[in-house]
Amino acid sequence: MNWTKNDKQVWYSIEKWEREYFTYYPSDFSKTYGKWFDEAFDKLTPSYKTKSLQIVDNLLFHLHSILLNAQFQRDSKERILLSIQAMNKDVKVWEDLKDCRIEQLRYIAHHNVAKHRLLSFAQGGLSGAGGILFLGLDIPASIAAHLRSIQVVALSYGYPIHEPYETMLSLKVFHAATLPRQHQRQAWEQLMVDISDQQLNPYFFESEEVVADSRWIRHLVGLVGKGTVLFMLRKRLIQGIPLMGMVYGAATNYQLSRQITDFANQFYQKRWLLDKKQ
Repeated sequence: MNWTKNDKQVWYSIEKWEREYFTYYPSDFSKTYGKWFDEAFDKLTPSYKTKSLQIVDNLLFHLHSILLNAQFQRDSKERILLSIQAMNKDVKVWEDLKDCRIEQLRYIAHHNVAKHRLLSFAQGGLSGAGGILFLGLDIPASIAAHLRSIQVVALSYGYPIHEPYETMLSLKVFHAATLPRQHQRQAWEQLMVDISDQQLNPYFFESEEVVADSRWIRHLVGLVGKGTVLFMLRKRLIQGIPLMGMVYGAATNYQLSRQITDFANQFYQKRWLLDKKQ
């Protein structure tokens, strides 16, 4: 199917985003931290590294599955369908989303993305409030929120996230979006290979099904570092409120949520356009 004028404009905007986003020059601090992290990680025994990565990878996969089977995920799918039907009377069932205009799907996606950024902002503020319970839940809650945001973006463009192919692909999008910036271009290009070479069998995904690798562990360490800062700020009170911790937690959560949702939104837009052109 041929692209419309709006389709072409969106494609050009994605190309512009790719040029700007993947033009990255790491700072001296980033280079030093990366070198230090790699050296420290290499000192671990191979068996311990393999076992640790497998445990983290399994936890991520199970967390992703829990979110997929939750009631709010089914509610999200229903709300997206109802929103599209309000704009396009030709949409009767979920499969009709593929026949919508790109501007309609983008509107739904941006609306959902904005809501998830706000939720992530609030969750970061609660973590920064200093409560031990909120601090203890900060890492799993942050990962769950980001996984869910990617799932909702995929749904916004009509991709059935419950199918095994889509499940693993969304995990790979999460992996790519949370890698250190210097590794994200390679992961983006691999995603493009996956969606172009993959036989479209929704029940089989022929690719390396690993999310937690030595590069991604830096993201997990970063979350631990954020929790450590929040713990130290919990006693810095302003009129009895740990305002500094709340601001730091909210700001870091929002910034990371913005990065991940923007990455996912660009990916699923590009995939939708490539699918339409076939």
